[in-house]
Amino acid sequence: MFTVNVSRTYKYPVPLTIYDEEGKEISGKFKAVFKVVPEDELRNSGADVALLDQVLVGVEEIRLTDKDGKALEGDELLHAAKNDSAICAALQSAYQTSIRKKNQPRIF
Repeated sequence: MFTVNVSRTYKYPVPLTIYDEEGKEISGKFKAVFKVVPEDELRNSGADVALLDQVLVGVEEIRLTDKDGKALEGDELLHAAKNDSAICAALQSAYQTSIRKKNQPRIF
């Protein structure tokens, strides 16, 4: 029997490319910790609830700093990751890919 915990969380790699002040690309990867949210909850959450607020539990292997260079931690780190446009887009893309990727049939 195939058993699935419907209240699971999982880690997924997130590729990220940002641009510095001179316009140079900087690329790297970090990990997001997502939780599985029931589809009915996602559908009924309303337009004012952001997807990442529902599914993102944490981020790892990325260092975000405040304007003084102090590393952010905990809720501040999570908020900053969701609030940065480039990181937010990368997280949303990674979440969608993580749901879709493993459940698509392979064509040989």
